[in-house]
Amino acid sequence: MIKIHEINNLDSLSEIDDKDELSFKIAELVNSNMKYENSTDTYSKDEIQKLGTNKTAQSMKELINKSYLVYLTNEKNEIIGCGMVVKQDGRYFAKTLHIRHDYRGSGYAQKICDLRENFLRSIGETEIYIESLKYPKTIEFHKKRGFKEAPNYRELKYTILMKKDL
Repeated sequence: MIKIHEINNLDSLSEIDDKDELSFKIAELVNSNMKYENSTDTYSKDEIQKLGTNKTAQSMKELINKSYLVYLTNEKNEIIGCGMVVKQDGRYFAKTLHIRHDYRGSGYAQKICDLRENFLRSIGETEIYIESLKYPKTIEFHKKRGFKEAPNYRELKYTILMKKDL
């Protein structure tokens, strides 16, 4: 049985038990997925290493501390999926949508996205942005959910900017 967890730190810091452990597990999932997805060689080994340098437990903890976080656990209390929303540059961004590869195809990414978008609607927001890695399946997933490529407002090297009206 999959359990859904939601933590809202957008406006204030929530008390989370085992925040260090949660941050570590999310960083582990994110890095594992980046390597798994790169089997198509979208990025070089050096680029993957560079992209992973800001995916540490500490950086995930900092992101969790300022985000609306949704994560999923299985019956063994292992994190099998996660996604966040952060406010950055005056806009709300979807961040770190990751589903463990052996749980893909079951609608979990859709569920996380629905929860993030419903949360934003509940606080009166009308749009969401994402800086998506350039994996073809990832871009296709976001486009199917209504995201469209948006003009960059800053230089992006490894990602593309996408926007969705809520």
